[in-house]
Amino acid sequence: MSDLTLSRDRCHRAAAHTARALALLGAALLIGACGGDSGGGASAATPAGTSSTGASQSGASVEDQLGFDAAGILARQSRVEAAIAQCMKNEGFDYVPIDPFAQRAALVGSSRLSDQDFLKQFGYGISTLWGHGNPQADPNQRLRATLGPADRRAYDRALWGDNAGATFSEAVDSGRFDRLGGCTLKATQQVFGGAQVLTQLQGKLDDLDDRIIEDRRMVKAIAQWSSCMADAGYRYDDPDEIDADLFSRTEKIVGPLPGQFAVGPPAGEKPRPYDRAALAKLQREEVAIAQRDNSCELKEITPVESVVRPEYEARFRERNRGLISQIRPVR
Repeated sequence: MSDLTLSRDRCHRAAAHTARALALLGAALLIGACGGDSGGGASAATPAGTSSTGASQSGASVEDQLGFDAAGILARQSRVEAAIAQCMKNEGFDYVPIDPFAQRAALVGSSRLSDQDFLKQFGYGISTLWGHGNPQADPNQRLRATLGPADRRAYDRALWGDNAGATFSEAVDSGRFDRLGGCTLKATQQVFGGAQVLTQLQGKLDDLDDRIIEDRRMVKAIAQWSSCMADAGYRYDDPDEIDADLFSRTEKIVGPLPGQFAVGPPAGEKPRPYDRAALAKLQREEVAIAQRDNSCELKEITPVESVVRPEYEARFRERNRGLISQIRPVR
């Protein structure tokens, strides 16, 4: 699943990316925040609607305040699944809620894997999850397959509205909450407070992120991060380049990936033969890059960002109090 990727912090990449990966692993299984700190484990979400002053004083980021950390996303996904099941029942169809914690455990062996443990084992989860785990098939696909053509169309419309296949998981990944329909849209509105609110918030969080990255202090910090990475033989001018590089190199080995955290080829396609030794080598390199990335960020970026980000987020809270208050609490 990038993006109201619900984990906005592009700078604190290694820790943030692993937190995001952990939060979306269950979703990745179904379709193919910056929450935790570098010490592991997602931070507790500050309920949406709390005062911006209180959230700022407690040290919580905007994402934590909104419950867009790893734990918050997983909790909301569970609630969305339950709401979809009730809505589909009202429409006359069966739907089995998917447990994102169980799905994640099926992939990485634990539903409570810390950020640092994920980093050590899987890096960013780009090349390293291919063929990993034993994900179970979506029971709702099996239910859908038993329906005749007319009933299947009715089922799809009840579940997805006009955009068949537009799932909550994909919306979290892409930020395209405006594509949701049917029971998926109703459930998302019930849990979050409205798809339009999320889409609007996405744009504002993107702008906030861009302003922070463009601050001259952050520009200097990222340049120092780049030098730190180069000292270990990894030449990237910007942290965002790592994803694109690893994604491209993985596809050259295994073929097209259905998404960032792919465990296999796109649905309906058989795995193509690939060089297993080459993939294993890339996977080891991904983990090494992620560990160096984390080290360089803690040294060069984190001290600067810990000063810069709160300045921008304080202004963001003041200017967007009304919008923030519309996001419903996680629990």
